[in-house]
Amino acid sequence: MIIDLVAGTRPEVVKLAPVYRALSRIRGVRVRWVATGQHGHLADQALDVFGIEPDARLDLDWDRSSLASLTARLMDALGERFRRDMPDYVIVQGDTATAFAAAQAAFLLRIPVGHVEAGLRSGDVDSPFPEEGFRQLIARIAQDHFAPTPAGARNLRREGIDPNSIRVTGNTVVDAVTEIGRTVTRPDVLDGVAPDARIALVTVHRRENWDGGAVRICKAILRLRDLFPDLHFIIATHTNPRVLGPVTEALSGQERITLSEPLAYPDFIGVLKAAHIVLSDSGGVQEEAPSFGVPVLVLRNATERAEAVKAGVARLVGSSTDRIVREASRLLSSPRRHARMAVAKSPFGDGHAGERIARIITASMAQAGPARTAPQGEHKPVRTSRDGVLTNVNAA
Repeated sequence: MIIDLVAGTRPEVVKLAPVYRALSRIRGVRVRWVATGQHGHLADQALDVFGIEPDARLDLDWDRSSLASLTARLMDALGERFRRDMPDYVIVQGDTATAFAAAQAAFLLRIPVGHVEAGLRSGDVDSPFPEEGFRQLIARIAQDHFAPTPAGARNLRREGIDPNSIRVTGNTVVDAVTEIGRTVTRPDVLDGVAPDARIALVTVHRRENWDGGAVRICKAILRLRDLFPDLHFIIATHTNPRVLGPVTEALSGQERITLSEPLAYPDFIGVLKAAHIVLSDSGGVQEEAPSFGVPVLVLRNATERAEAVKAGVARLVGSSTDRIVREASRLLSSPRRHARMAVAKSPFGDGHAGERIARIITASMAQAGPARTAPQGEHKPVRTSRDGVLTNVNAA
């Protein structure tokens, strides 16, 4: 059984590493890691953390200002690789251009696709853009849907996805942060923080916060810094100039505000563990912070991780300066309110999602037989039986 696992961004690396490791331990399975290079050195940093050496790296030539250019180049390069190397199964994760392009390229070659972190929905294709659109499109062509929570499974069923193809597995990010969190040490970026200071970790990168949103968030950070003398902000900056420019202009050189280059993943987890609160528009941070009991104020108006909000460990605050200041001040001023959100129990799983996904895939493939025996790379379509095992449609 040959499985191609495709990843291009740091979050994909983090969330697919547990699946890769679990599959690698199964006899009779050869899993190949395909790195697309979408996030470049950020993804490479994460690969180093998990000790993964890609089996293949794509060399993409694309216009870095164009999502269409990136997606087209990815589809072309991945399609060529799949045609040449004939995997039996392709695994994608989440809602990136890499995930979408890999799923499409595999679908066009009739290769079964497994979608890790399936079923997340904000309900608005413009928020987040393009992620919401990508994840919905992947759902239409994937064979297996590994939903991290029951809510994700319900979303898929409401959209008419075959219930037999949906499995609730937990989110693999819990596997990853549990592993890293056990060994992480205090990162150097905290050297300038007073021992008795409370740390607020901030990340901003979503398109909905480009330009005006980032400026409003920076104003809120400055106001909160002035209101709470013991508060020290660690701003993990993003390389995109649409975010980096406004953040650097507003916050560079400010007292008790540290602007950091993108942190290596263990350093990021180290800051997260030490944080008192987090302000972020990242989907991944909404999943990671609850594992360490750190409240998250979500700098967006909608989230596809509604489980965190319902569990009370995250709160939507948008990018309004006044609202951010008001909600953060409530947490910072009231130990009782903070304690209610600081529940070290993740609604996203128990840390064994990667193992579950690996078992489901290999059992399905063993039942279906190797699709790659079809002539000239044409793969036979498969569907999922009532017990969740893939069966060959043409077997009869």
